[in-house]
Amino acid sequence: MCGVTGLVFKTGGEVRAEAALHALRRRGPDASGAVLSELGTQSVWLGHTRLAIQDLTEAGAQPMVSVDRRWVLTFNGEIYNHQDLRAELSRSWRGHSDTETLVEAISQWGVEATVKRLNGIFAFAVLDQMKRELHLVRDPFGVKPLYFAQTPKGFGFASEIRSLCAVTEQRFGVDAESLATFLSLRFVPSPHTLLAGVQRLPPGHIHCVPVDGGATSVTRYIEPSSERFAGGLEEAAAAYQVGVAQAVKRQMLSDVPVGVLLSGGIDSALVAAMAADAGVQAPCFTVGYKEDSADCEIGDAAHTAQVLGLPHHVVKLDHEDLWQAFELAVSATEEPLVTTSALPMWYLCQRAREDVTVVLTGQGSDELLGGYRRYQGELLRDIPMFKTLVSVARPLLERLPGVPPAVLRSAQSAAIARVDERFENEYCVFNAAARGRLIGQTGSGRALSSIQTWLDWSAAGRPLSAVEQMMSIDVRMGLADDLLLYGDKVSMAHSLEARVPLLDTELVHFVESLPAAFKLSLGKTKIIHKQMAHNYLPKEIVNRPKRGFQVPVASMLRQEWKDRCHALLFQDPALAGLGFELGEVARVWDEHQRGFRDRSRELFALLGLAVWRRQMADVIAA
Repeated sequence: MCGVTGLVFKTGGEVRAEAALHALRRRGPDASGAVLSELGTQSVWLGHTRLAIQDLTEAGAQPMVSVDRRWVLTFNGEIYNHQDLRAELSRSWRGHSDTETLVEAISQWGVEATVKRLNGIFAFAVLDQMKRELHLVRDPFGVKPLYFAQTPKGFGFASEIRSLCAVTEQRFGVDAESLATFLSLRFVPSPHTLLAGVQRLPPGHIHCVPVDGGATSVTRYIEPSSERFAGGLEEAAAAYQVGVAQAVKRQMLSDVPVGVLLSGGIDSALVAAMAADAGVQAPCFTVGYKEDSADCEIGDAAHTAQVLGLPHHVVKLDHEDLWQAFELAVSATEEPLVTTSALPMWYLCQRAREDVTVVLTGQGSDELLGGYRRYQGELLRDIPMFKTLVSVARPLLERLPGVPPAVLRSAQSAAIARVDERFENEYCVFNAAARGRLIGQTGSGRALSSIQTWLDWSAAGRPLSAVEQMMSIDVRMGLADDLLLYGDKVSMAHSLEARVPLLDTELVHFVESLPAAFKLSLGKTKIIHKQMAHNYLPKEIVNRPKRGFQVPVASMLRQEWKDRCHALLFQDPALAGLGFELGEVARVWDEHQRGFRDRSRELFALLGLAVWRRQMADVIAA
């Protein structure tokens, strides 16, 4: 896992190479390098910082040039099936890195044909010196980020925004449409970001840039599943077990130590169990709280590690640790946070890096297998009279104190017929009326168009029910530009590679061929996942209630964090500078403080924006 950066510019110009690479030093502390290709009046500079995982010798150094000298590659990621691909290539190999396999595969098969065969997590740039084209590529689920911008200096790209700013010598303003999108979805879907002019390559896409100028092209190389699994649940569970076991084994590929980020739930426990079954006694790492809390997972995780016979290491935090992590995690992510689990993850990754360089996580199964409560709402809509009952009850729910926000969102969404509008309303942090009061804009920015893009994509495969459509969107959009994004940035801030075996390409292809009834039903979630897990884990682990890295933000906003949060929202100029109406912010704050409604989700989003505006002051144009 590494950092990549580069620039297409006029020959004779200068590149701020040191600054661009320095901004990526945490992603690649082991080495750095660069290659300059002068192609007539235009030049291409490719930079790389290395976190050595496979082939720790100089044979794995980057940027790497193919044997035929046509291709130059700067690569961030892991190709888990690279040994299988290497067996098909007739080459005299310099080393055993997946980088070398990738550049030679591209040399033999071309970019698009190669990426369709990759099983891995990656974001890379590869220069075709013969056709004078630069190709940017992001993996199918967007585990690894890649930003780019066309600027007066030239076309630049990088794994992180600060490196992009350094290599292009450019600062960027805040995009108003993206701000509205963020207030709706809690993140900004690719290809957009909160910064005007800075784009994030969508997952499963190739962006081709002609070095000599002219129109760029964007190609989606992933296709929705058109297959249908024809067997029964027992047969599917057996095949799913084989698929998960193979995925975990594939993703143990490493020349450095590998561990597991272990929560108290089933997903990471299953990953740890399968790693142990493959003969690897991977150390496990868990984060929790110093004070007793119903949200703390340490006890459950310790029990799992004991059952599996794995070494277990614990990090205990308090509210002050979490506050410090807030600013650190936002700075590393370079985008506002609304997902509070990023805060404990900061310290979890910090501790894991003391012992290992690679960790496996349990990320992805909720989206693939129906683990979230919002999916139950979609199933409820199919019950006769449900929409009528909700329409009657909704006005009462909105007036009653203490109604959970998730219940309100489901009630407000139930009667919406259009799929994109219903999903947006179900996801939203601030609804249209609230956005109007906050920023004077009731629209949801690009939220609806982003949702529709992935709805259109999924429609090209086999027919999907509404709940399957929502799950498909979450896998391709929500994961890529929210949970996986902060997971990558927070882990790489500690030079730690985080892998996601439950999002293995082959495994996901199989899971998406399964009937929805094998995944979820009313009152049941992740059906096939839990059924298979009984072969590896005791029932008390399989049936534990979901906790999901919960952070007690609601109570901290009223107690330990109260004064600092109030100052950040109302005295710091960040929100006012972004055009927020502080009177409306005060109304939300008051509702939360007096306990009328849990507004911690909304307040954390606003706090995330304020912290982001302050932490990115060196990037955002005045």
